[in-house]
Amino acid sequence: MPAAPDESGVTELRARRFRFLIYALALLSSLLQSAIAPLLPSYAHRFALGGVQIAALLAATGIAALVISLPAGALSDRFGARVLTLWSGWLIVVATMGQAFAPSFAFLLATRFVFGLGYGIVWIAALTWLARASGDESCLAGTITASGLGCIIGPAFAGFVAQYFGLAAPFVVAAVITLAVTLMLTAIDLEGTSSARPAGVLVSVRAAAGDLKVLGATAAVAIAGASAALVTLIGPLELHASGTSEGSIGFIFSVAAVLFMLSSAATKRVGLRAVRLRTILGAGLVLALVMSPATLSTAPPLVAVMLCATSAVRAVLWAVGYPLGASGANQAGIGLGVVMGLLNLVWAMSTIVSPLLAGALVGPLGPRATFAIAQVVLGTGLAIGWLAFHMRVPVRGVRVRHL
Repeated sequence: MPAAPDESGVTELRARRFRFLIYALALLSSLLQSAIAPLLPSYAHRFALGGVQIAALLAATGIAALVISLPAGALSDRFGARVLTLWSGWLIVVATMGQAFAPSFAFLLATRFVFGLGYGIVWIAALTWLARASGDESCLAGTITASGLGCIIGPAFAGFVAQYFGLAAPFVVAAVITLAVTLMLTAIDLEGTSSARPAGVLVSVRAAAGDLKVLGATAAVAIAGASAALVTLIGPLELHASGTSEGSIGFIFSVAAVLFMLSSAATKRVGLRAVRLRTILGAGLVLALVMSPATLSTAPPLVAVMLCATSAVRAVLWAVGYPLGASGANQAGIGLGVVMGLLNLVWAMSTIVSPLLAGALVGPLGPRATFAIAQVVLGTGLAIGWLAFHMRVPVRGVRVRHL
């Protein structure tokens, strides 16, 4: 008689395949988000674009993600994260093919906005689906590693393929791969359960504002997003002003991206032991400290060290922030989709507001003073967080549970 199949082994294999496909979708979305950068000069030449129009292409996806964040979270809680994730895959495929064969700037801008909607939904619904189906919030850290890898591959992939096969080729290839991943996800019927009853967006947001874990996750995402925008804006300008070549600047950012990916992978490997408010407080403190080289001097080696070090620390904040938010949502009975949407909303707002504030300060005060102000603001916020954590101060009357 043939041996009975090992049901637990089949289930684990299925779960691994599911996680791999979600990570692949996160990687592809980030790859497509970053892939447009080396293609902008070609689009500028083809459609005779000015600076404002190029900026609009870059901003379109962020604005779309900002708009869709909370609605996508609420829809995930009400109708299921699996359905919304599959729709996001199809949306990305359609928008990517539209970018490949855009006949005009207006059409290209519209498809970038539609892609931004799909991109935003992926980072809400797919993470919600993954957390619910796996029952392990720490697996969300893997999406950060996948995203980092996508950001590394995206520009090089798009530039190389477009150079040899034409401007449409990178998008066509990425769309075909995304289509394959979406079809494979369609065949997976894992859904997972939620302890929260579907509620209105405002009700869920109010509940999230009363949970210390969710607030800690929100702080982690905000700090990571704001610091990324700050150093990405000022760092290259200071390196260029000091005589560093474009190639060297690109190499520094490549090293920083690799460190980001390795740091997020290491955080994922630690697992639930890292998903603590203590980790966020510690990473925030380290982030404030590693900004010091740029506060002390604008010499290229110190700025390069700051760029690389802050990238590695931001990875920890993101890799811990999303699992911590999911843990808080599950324990407090808050809609997980809305919490993921809230985190992405805060991330999008921080990446928009931070460069504007930094740009307003760096002109009259200079880069060193701007970084010093960022350190003071971050240090003050961490001190308040440290007091709230160690004194166990209730937030809106909510008793703090095991953290």
